[in-house]
Amino acid sequence: MSPTFPEQFIVHQVGSDRLARVQNAAGSAFPPLYSQIRSTLWYDFPLNGQSNGTSPDDGISKLRHDSFYDDKLYQILDHGLVSEIHTQTRTQREANITGPMVSLMHGLLGWGGYTGGCTCLADPVGVPVLGGIVNNALDHKPHSAFLVDSTYMGRVKIGVEYADFELGDETPNWFEAMKAKKNMTVDHYMKWFLHLFVDADENSPTYGQPVRFYGPYSGFAVYKKVEATVPPAEVWDTACVDNGWGTKEFKPFKNCNGKKLSTYKCMNVEKEHPEVCQPYENGAGQAKADIIHGGFGNLVLPQAEQMTV
Repeated sequence: MSPTFPEQFIVHQVGSDRLARVQNAAGSAFPPLYSQIRSTLWYDFPLNGQSNGTSPDDGISKLRHDSFYDDKLYQILDHGLVSEIHTQTRTQREANITGPMVSLMHGLLGWGGYTGGCTCLADPVGVPVLGGIVNNALDHKPHSAFLVDSTYMGRVKIGVEYADFELGDETPNWFEAMKAKKNMTVDHYMKWFLHLFVDADENSPTYGQPVRFYGPYSGFAVYKKVEATVPPAEVWDTACVDNGWGTKEFKPFKNCNGKKLSTYKCMNVEKEHPEVCQPYENGAGQAKADIIHGGFGNLVLPQAEQMTV
């Protein structure tokens, strides 16, 4: 089975994530923070056989994920909901600039420009090429998440976790949910320390689809639903959207439903290419912050409130 996603899709997944994304978190300024997660990914990068992208708005690639961090540590922040919106234009790819990554900590949205509710920096890795192949900006060689240079490890039978977990479920017992496994025949691919498992059972309803992802420093996910469809346009410019999980955000004082990103002051914490985040500042300007990276979300902690003299 081909180790690829559609060029445009919506994916709902469950799993776990580790913030403080370093190989040995014991040597980091921040301790590793683990949590069970429920996530939705929206991806829009049509290629149609052309390696530079064919989307009408300058060959732009787009990825958004909403992640509910369900462990109690995160529940003070609006059910632990963190969103990130990644974009990259063809011009940025050709200049080896990763483009902006706008991070939203929903529990802090609307409380001020420098609380960390909305922050922007140049994406640490850019938008991954999940469907199709794109020419590398530096050496013009083909590049893709798993279609290029991954290693086929073989066809195996494994128990895929969360077999009884359905889209929209909210369970307090994650350990029991994870233990419920479905025996599946999958093709196993590896690239660097990342592992992708693709359904290889012709009688399976998810035949040919990626069903499981794992990386020791990049999180763990089981894909419960993959929709090969164009994501709604609103997910790229709206702060709070329907992510399919049925979890209502709790903001009695600072409700964000239906509000555009331009409603909020977005703290620009990018140092090398601050210009990529300027369209999202909305008057907030630049500030300093510490960033704890995760596979499905990031926590941005302002160092001090910016002051104008």
